[in-house]
Amino acid sequence: MPAPTTTADLVAILRRSGLVEPARLDAHLLARPADGLRPKDLARQLLADGLLTPFQADQLLKGKHRGFFLGKYKLLDRIGMGGMGQVFLAEHGAMRRRCAVKVLPPDRADNQFTKERFLREARAIGQLDHPNLVRAFDVDTDGDVCFLVMEFVDGVTFHDLVCRFGPLTPHRAAHYLMQSARGLDYLHTLGLVHRDVKPANLLVDRQGCVKLLDLGLVRSEAEGDELTRAEGVKILGTADYLAPEQAVDCSTVDVRADLYALGATGYFLLTGKAPFEDNQAASKLLAHQMMPTKPVHELNPAVPPELTAVIDRLMAKKPADRYQTPAELVAALAPWTTAPPAPPTDAEIPAISAGAYANASSGVNFSAKPPAVGGGQSSNSSNVRYNLDQQSSAAGMQLAITPPPVKPAEPPAALPVKPAGPPVLLARVAYARPGAAQPVAEAAAAPWLLPVPKPPAARPLAEPARPAVAPRKGQRWAPAVIGFALVVAVAGWNVAQVSGATKPPATEQVRR
Repeated sequence: MPAPTTTADLVAILRRSGLVEPARLDAHLLARPADGLRPKDLARQLLADGLLTPFQADQLLKGKHRGFFLGKYKLLDRIGMGGMGQVFLAEHGAMRRRCAVKVLPPDRADNQFTKERFLREARAIGQLDHPNLVRAFDVDTDGDVCFLVMEFVDGVTFHDLVCRFGPLTPHRAAHYLMQSARGLDYLHTLGLVHRDVKPANLLVDRQGCVKLLDLGLVRSEAEGDELTRAEGVKILGTADYLAPEQAVDCSTVDVRADLYALGATGYFLLTGKAPFEDNQAASKLLAHQMMPTKPVHELNPAVPPELTAVIDRLMAKKPADRYQTPAELVAALAPWTTAPPAPPTDAEIPAISAGAYANASSGVNFSAKPPAVGGGQSSNSSNVRYNLDQQSSAAGMQLAITPPPVKPAEPPAALPVKPAGPPVLLARVAYARPGAAQPVAEAAAAPWLLPVPKPPAARPLAEPARPAVAPRKGQRWAPAVIGFALVVAVAGWNVAQVSGATKPPATEQVRR
């Protein structure tokens, strides 16, 4: 349908969508008549009264009345994008329970590899029951749409937390790594390898509990990885956190590859940077293979050298030189994990604002996985993913590399680095792994709700002056020596020519 131009058009689209019960909508319109209002003004009223979410209102204002329901679940917001589909915050129609719904797009459901990988993730999550892993509730289909229903976690990913507030304290980072290792240890006991451990796939909730998400690339050591081999894939994972052996052959890695990625994640938590920062994914993969990392305590003096040694061992190039199991890592982190840190603050996990979800029993966080917004992870982080829809020119290898997000201009120096309270705009805090770059704080998929100030214009960078290169020892005499040699050579040639003119040729002397 076309976008509504009058309030009557918007009400008609809303009734067709089924998002609001007719009796409740009629009661609202009777109490607050929409005569003389613009469609956007009516949408603001419905949003303020808790009848719609920003995502729903934005879709309705675009003329869309379908796609708000999947089976028994009502979609409330889009909270993530990934290689295997989109993730929505949803609500069970009868139980009113909030959950996360991962949807496999219909255009990808026809591909046998994509669908089997999606179902393998569903089966893997269905086996899990651990406090440091996201749980699954259901897997179902609605027409030609296949979807996975998972636990919704009200929290923030490590990636967003560091990007917005800078590196964590050693105590806090060690505690989060310890919880992550416990989740990996549980996977290890089930014979599962995650293969995509990174800051954006680990989040901490309001109570300080760490959850590992996204088993889209999981493989079973017991069953092998015939699916990946059948696809002809060699590299799966994220270049910034990829173990050296996983870049060679992802179908044979074990839990030690996950430990390497967790070490790279710890490096990011403590320094605010990925271990190797470069524009090209290939350069990062090569660096993981050959280059040493800069010690963590040199980048962050607050980190003790003993904790740096733990990170270095996790990121050893050879799997045999690392911790062999997550349980060994938990023991190594014991000196810094005797007491838990304080839970994240409300500023670190901002609640929804502007009256949205007024009928919710508790604050709800929307999230998508944004890139670094100045300080934090390298903005050049590249996701190396297999993609059946894109062809590569290199020997038939099919790789899709997420383009690097663009860093916005840095704020003026006078502004405080850490915000004093919750942001004014409707904030999203990441729940699931994103595919596309999105800012940390945005107008919650509804730019018409609140005016967004223009970011400060980036100041042009002056071209750095080229330093004068001092000549090396001996270089200052080189021109003089070369010139003298040339003079001697020319003089000798002239003498030879003169003497040759006065003497008879050698052949003539022999005849005489």
